[in-house]
Amino acid sequence: MNGSSTPHAGTETAVIVIAPDDLSAEVFIQDIQQVVHGPDAKSTRRAALDYVAGYATHIGRPVLVEARDAYGVQRLEALPGGVIRGVAETPPPATGGGAPRRRGRVLLLGAVGLVVVALVVATVLVVLGLGSDSPPDSEETTDTVETVAFEARPAPPGFSTEALWRIPITDGTRPAVSNDGTRVAFIGADGKLAVVGPEGERLWEADLPLQPAEIEGPVRFVENGDELQVAITGSGKLWIWPGTGGEPTEYELPEDGMVTFAGTAPLVTVGDKAMLPQDGELVEVTVPQGSGGMLVHGGEVLLAAADGPWHWAVPGGGLREVAPKKPESSGELDRVITASERYVIVRWRGSEDDRVVLAVHDARDGSVFAETEITAGELADATWIEGETVAAYGPIVVDLESGETHVVPGFGPLSAAGGVVYGELGDDQVAVDATGESTPMKPDTARPWGLLDGNAVVLADANLYALLPD
Repeated sequence: MNGSSTPHAGTETAVIVIAPDDLSAEVFIQDIQQVVHGPDAKSTRRAALDYVAGYATHIGRPVLVEARDAYGVQRLEALPGGVIRGVAETPPPATGGGAPRRRGRVLLLGAVGLVVVALVVATVLVVLGLGSDSPPDSEETTDTVETVAFEARPAPPGFSTEALWRIPITDGTRPAVSNDGTRVAFIGADGKLAVVGPEGERLWEADLPLQPAEIEGPVRFVENGDELQVAITGSGKLWIWPGTGGEPTEYELPEDGMVTFAGTAPLVTVGDKAMLPQDGELVEVTVPQGSGGMLVHGGEVLLAAADGPWHWAVPGGGLREVAPKKPESSGELDRVITASERYVIVRWRGSEDDRVVLAVHDARDGSVFAETEITAGELADATWIEGETVAAYGPIVVDLESGETHVVPGFGPLSAAGGVVYGELGDDQVAVDATGESTPMKPDTARPWGLLDGNAVVLADANLYALLPD
């Protein structure tokens, strides 16, 4: 946690006291007392924190929170915009000439006469001289970071039930995590589009041009050169915000037009036309006969036909054809299936009638990156799910660093984050790594929307959490 989490003079303080039965809580802010209720302990705590977060948004300043129940005290910070995060406290150095002292409970008097207990936790490493009864001559202190408990759903494998922060969002909306893991975008509980950084700090926010319920699909990060922009669609329009916020550029979609985000930027298609949003206009690219628009990457549109080849096109420019190289173990090309900005997935005929070769081709030069022969039936209803270092097409798991493949019979991928693909194996939820090893998950385990500076961004009960690694 950075220094902005350290309490400073002038910061407002709120006190939350949870009742012994966990069904109500008193919230004290200055001379205001508010009682909140919940059907269970988790809901009561959330209601109390939401109240304080709303107050922080109202005054536009952080509010320190002392949350107390029968088991102890948790120190948190509520930021404007609804972020709730833990507070790091640096313990004072031990006094010289004696053994280091560990801080105990410090009593503070609240504005309404309530006695508050704040725990200051210090981790102290003492280096003692061998064979000496003298006091320690050196010591080192480590900050201890308070975290927010994640109790609503089981945590995914590799991540703890402790979150760096919690942010309430508009129910029914979906977030996005940038590919570079530096920010997350969402529709906040206040109905605004918001972008926050790894520590939950709000980088910018903007009023929406439509109601949250009218947004189609999740919020999206899109690339425009080196700028990371934010896009949403709904009500027949596309809006794109600059990377630092401000006013969005609005694009009117053609009748029956569809926006896809398979690449790094939006692609608008209608009939046999493919268009790029540029400077407030939808600009067409040349589409070869029998081909369709697949995605946008680096200002170019990938166009493909089911029987190959594929092309890259730019507005006002020509077409660059890419012919897929034939895998050594395959027969003739059967079908171009799907694509990402890095790869085109092609099915080739196999050594026998009921077998096919699934090949992952480099999208730019058509070379074979990975290939696997498998029975055609095992790929029924398969989809391509790609993470940072691993991907899967149905039961075929592809190591995106080495090109090695592993078959996990019966596996159906649903999402990916970092080096893990999450999905279903029979009736069970599992997490599969690049070696094909699967880890069982509990029912309703939260699947990460992405990794934000190494922390898993998960969604539960209209709240975003940044889960810390185990």
